[in-house]
Amino acid sequence: MVTTTKKTEDNNLTATLKYALVSDKKMALIAQMVKGKKVDDALTLLQVLPKKAAKFLYKVIKSAYANATTNASYDPKKLYVHKIEVWRGPKIQRVRFASRSRISHYVKYRAFVKVFLHVK
Repeated sequence: MVTTTKKTEDNNLTATLKYALVSDKKMALIAQMVKGKKVDDALTLLQVLPKKAAKFLYKVIKSAYANATTNASYDPKKLYVHKIEVWRGPKIQRVRFASRSRISHYVKYRAFVKVFLHVK
């Protein structure tokens, strides 16, 4: 997993997570719940949710939040999650061996996530 954070124009701050081992559809469901909320509210909601995608999204938002408060010196109470982009990463194709010389194929999906924090 690779996380990068950078500041863009118009007081936006982005954080990116690549190759999260969760499907993009599952990540998008959690991202819709968090979008538009204050960062503190979003982090508390993600801590409570019993989903694997919530843990990944929590780490990305917390990374962007920490960089916004330390590096860019934004006021933590004015930050909110402006937009979350989720798209599909590469698939991992695996094989599971079964009895009587049979093989079952299965695919694991990955997700890329980009979080935009904004200052009001």
